[in-house]
Amino acid sequence: MKRRLLVPLKVILFVSAISVSHAGWDLLPDSPVAPYRHDDIFFLNPRLGWITNGDGEVHRTTDGGETWMQQTTIGAYGRCIGFADSLNGWVGTLGGLSGAFLVTSDGGFTWKGVTDFSGPPPESVCGISVVNDSVVYAAGAYHGVPRVLKTTDRGTNWVSFGLDSLAAGLVDCYFFTPDSGIVVGSTGVGASYGRALILFTSDGGNSWQTKFLGSRDGELCWKISFPSATVGYISIEDFTAPSPVYFLRTTDRGATWSEKVFLNSHFDEQGIGFATETLGWIGGWGGPTYTTTDGGDTWAQTGPGTFVNRFRFLGDSLGYCVGSRAFKYYPDSTSTGIEPAEEPIVLKYKLYQNFPNPFNPTTTIRFSLPDLAYVRLSIVDLLGREVAVIADDVRSAGDHIVVWDGRNSSGVDVSSGVYVYRMTTAEQTLSRKLMLLR
Repeated sequence: MKRRLLVPLKVILFVSAISVSHAGWDLLPDSPVAPYRHDDIFFLNPRLGWITNGDGEVHRTTDGGETWMQQTTIGAYGRCIGFADSLNGWVGTLGGLSGAFLVTSDGGFTWKGVTDFSGPPPESVCGISVVNDSVVYAAGAYHGVPRVLKTTDRGTNWVSFGLDSLAAGLVDCYFFTPDSGIVVGSTGVGASYGRALILFTSDGGNSWQTKFLGSRDGELCWKISFPSATVGYISIEDFTAPSPVYFLRTTDRGATWSEKVFLNSHFDEQGIGFATETLGWIGGWGGPTYTTTDGGDTWAQTGPGTFVNRFRFLGDSLGYCVGSRAFKYYPDSTSTGIEPAEEPIVLKYKLYQNFPNPFNPTTTIRFSLPDLAYVRLSIVDLLGREVAVIADDVRSAGDHIVVWDGRNSSGVDVSSGVYVYRMTTAEQTLSRKLMLLR
């Protein structure tokens, strides 16, 4: 747990070439062995991903985790990592000579400190939420100086919000839209910490509401996982022992949260991840990993690896997690204990249903590209007349998110009704319907 960050520690593992499988999770045999532990993993698409760890290493894969390359050492404890596209990304650290928040523009090979903030600068950064290829949030730190960072122009400018009046420490963040999201942490810092805390904003961080405040001292909200638009989970690290250990669940997109018992004995709970609304995992510092198939009502000790701190899912059939090593969740595997002979992942052009739908005033549209491509994303009415163009440029391979604010190309609010959003590339045209309610 974090109190041990000041204690020199090396974890030495001996791993065979045969991959070990745990309930659908397969050890990636070429993944780096953590000199301390891997704190975060981020995948831009099913093939391109990065890891950062306690020794400040950044590792990269371009083949879905089959092989890894150490790109650089950032000279600080790497706590979180996120990318807007294949070149532009950020790492949050516990502070170092280069700063608490680092940026890359070459895919992770070189990094430099972000120093120009509008607002109070961070001392440490623990969590990153990439909303789309322009809007990114970050939050930290668990040990004090609560700050939320925000960019709306892919990192050209950053705003920093000080939340000292509401929290003592922040650990993770998750944003549903460019303006709406949560940050989590605690009301206290230090050996005993305070009470578990969830804060919500609907105006891009200008104001915050407390959505959950724990009733017990010594607890800290740690990691966030939303397997669907409405159902989400948050792990709670408990610094008291022995006692029941809890986690949090929402079924209304974070408006309300309920406590659920994870274990009746002490467990240093940290990483949490759900592939679906009911199938999920919890890991922790030094301990095993547990799985549930019923939304957390019951748990079994069958999860992947130890020291698991972060789960990342790309839909309900592909995921990654990191702790001492990196694991891949691919439920179509045979789970025999040996890494399956996996067919190459063939990406296709995809246009997903917007969310929310119906909506007012904004909605998020997500699409995926198999390769670098020119994309035109437009809104048309049911007579085929173009109302607005919300994307008209070249995009990299992978997932992209665009927000429509319900206005036409002249910036005027359009009337309520059913519209079609259409994605046009050189290869094909895809379309779906959406509904705007004023």
